[in-house]
Amino acid sequence: MNSSIIFHHYPASPFSEKVRVLFGIKRIPWVAVIEPTIMPKPELITLTGGYRRIPVMQIGADIYCDTAVIMAELERRFPDPRVVHDADWMVNSWADRVLFQIV
Repeated sequence: MNSSIIFHHYPASPFSEKVRVLFGIKRIPWVAVIEPTIMPKPELITLTGGYRRIPVMQIGADIYCDTAVIMAELERRFPDPRVVHDADWMVNSWADRVLFQIV
């Protein structure tokens, strides 16, 4: 599989940090595209068809939006070592939606 990954993010994003940590643990090579923290993001919106959130991962012509989708695709493409287990998705979803809003 093609492992040429372009990762659109900004450094302060906690959602991006989860993916960056996964890249490191799995030793996945990637290239960064630093996006602005606030709108406008014309290049990103054109790339994603209107999706405005960060992070976004690009592998060839495939675009992955949303941290959970990105992490699932990385686990599928790079299964070793397995980092995100089935039960982790529930905790991850809670942390992203509930805990992040509180903090």
